[in-house]
Amino acid sequence: MTGESPIAATLRATTAGVERPVGIQPHLSGLILGLITLLYVAVSFTPVIFDDNEGLYAGTVREMHQSGDWLVPTSNGFPRIQKPPFVYWTMLVSTSLLGENEFALRLPNALATAGWIIVTYLIMRRLGGETFGLASALVLASMLGVWVFTHLIQPEPFLACFISLGLWCLIEARLYAEPQPLWTDPSSIRGRFHGDHWYLLFWTFLAFGALSKGLHGALWPLSIVLVTALFIPNWRPWLRPVLTLRGILIFLLLLVPWYAYMTARYPGFLAAHFVNEQLGACFNTRYPADARQLSLFQFYAQHLLFWMPWTLLLPGSVYALVKAIQAARQRQHVFPPQTLDLIGFLGIWVAITMASVAFSTRQDYYSMSCWGVVAAFFALPWMTGAYAFLRMPRAFLVVPPLLLALTGAAALGFAVWIWPQLGALGEATASPIRDRDTFLDAIAGISPALWGQFITLLTVFGATLLLSGAAAALLAWRRRSFAALATLSGSMAIPVILAAVGFTIIAPYFSLAGSARVINRELLTRPDAIVACEALPHTASSLLYYLDARVHWVNAPFDNQYAQRVLGEGRDYYWDDASLLAEWNSPRPVYFIIEQDRLGYWQDRLPPGARFVSKSGTRLVLCNR
Repeated sequence: MTGESPIAATLRATTAGVERPVGIQPHLSGLILGLITLLYVAVSFTPVIFDDNEGLYAGTVREMHQSGDWLVPTSNGFPRIQKPPFVYWTMLVSTSLLGENEFALRLPNALATAGWIIVTYLIMRRLGGETFGLASALVLASMLGVWVFTHLIQPEPFLACFISLGLWCLIEARLYAEPQPLWTDPSSIRGRFHGDHWYLLFWTFLAFGALSKGLHGALWPLSIVLVTALFIPNWRPWLRPVLTLRGILIFLLLLVPWYAYMTARYPGFLAAHFVNEQLGACFNTRYPADARQLSLFQFYAQHLLFWMPWTLLLPGSVYALVKAIQAARQRQHVFPPQTLDLIGFLGIWVAITMASVAFSTRQDYYSMSCWGVVAAFFALPWMTGAYAFLRMPRAFLVVPPLLLALTGAAALGFAVWIWPQLGALGEATASPIRDRDTFLDAIAGISPALWGQFITLLTVFGATLLLSGAAAALLAWRRRSFAALATLSGSMAIPVILAAVGFTIIAPYFSLAGSARVINRELLTRPDAIVACEALPHTASSLLYYLDARVHWVNAPFDNQYAQRVLGEGRDYYWDDASLLAEWNSPRPVYFIIEQDRLGYWQDRLPPGARFVSKSGTRLVLCNR
């Protein structure tokens, strides 16, 4: 096996004399990918653990450490069966080695993100050569949605990494499993292929994907295999060995033991886990609903924001893709037949992912596993200097970075204009956290005064866009397209660092870490105290990691979780107004966490004399003693 694909070798041979970027060698790609990994790892130190997914995962890992039971995830002391255990296990290993801290908790997430970026490079290198592989990785690593969503702990980076690894194995098998002359009719190939290990690895990565988030970690790749076999006949001989008994056995041996253990230990586990949680998320049928479904228009439209700054290249990317497909069809003596097959395979990957999530609960990041292919789509126009058939009008590459430069100039102008007026913006606040459960809702729910704290970051961000956009536009004008791409993607390292700082500034509005630490200090002298919180557990989940006490949830539906609904455990930890008032009037200290907009309601019901303890963003802590 050589290090260069047949496609890349043919393209290299047929584009001699064409203006090319500086040659990219594998060791240079390795260095750049290493720097990307270092960047994503470095920003994992901050901020504190946020509510929602982060708090649920971090709190569960803390409890698994305390109990010594690494098989049963628990939340607030009760089994949490929403997700499989692989992400927990990686965090348990990390915190065992590095201690229980935010960096150790986020490190596996950062490494999974880096793995996803690297496997994107491996896939696209096979499709278009070293330069194209590196360009695709750079685009993916610098997408807005990637460095926002992967900074917070959740299973999506693991799912994207393992699905990409599994499909990469099939691409490797397609190109190298059985060397054949390019003109060989694939339908004439019989028997097993050399390199069966690619198919065994395919099933192994499917198992890890399923153990990371759910069965769709396996069902998505298998659906891609099925649809590819139906619509691209040339793929069929290479996809037939996917259904190998050894591969399926490896998949089952990795997946089944944990499920068998949980089924034996907890009644109704399989139905709750697969039917209510996983199928419920896939078809938005979970009972009771625990997340608000985005509208179809908002879900798809906001991808234009998540893929920034590269969305500006959409016209050029469409132009370049059409040119590439036309060249492949018209010059079969130059392009091996695998070219169109691989493009079709990648297109099916995106189509199945984007179509299937339309029926799901539709959260902001549900389509992330196919963003590597989208990154390659946006990287294609920058290959105009490498491949003659992609030579395109300058405007496609010059206008987008100019628009970024103008955006940066506008950001700088706005920062200069608003700076003297910050004092008149009023109180820095936000809408209640229950109303900030999606990406756009979170942005809209922050007051102008609170955004005013980001002016310094906005200034640096604007200057970065202005300078990098102008430099990239100049390079693109001079036909140094890959240098322009490298300038833009490299400059995005600064917004990644700014985002980490921004998360730290906004942390009190998305985490109860500060209030939990205040309560913990008081618990040292009153260990009999009770902590109550008027919230859904996931909207205050940072308490599960930071608080040294169990939480009683006030006015939250107790049947929302498996432990309460199926096992009947923990009913006493779900209170109504009467239960809270009864404890409030008892001799024991009660720390009560509420949203600021609920203060008037509770002042009318609680006896006078409540003590203010702490404030985190829009949430207050009161105490009866």
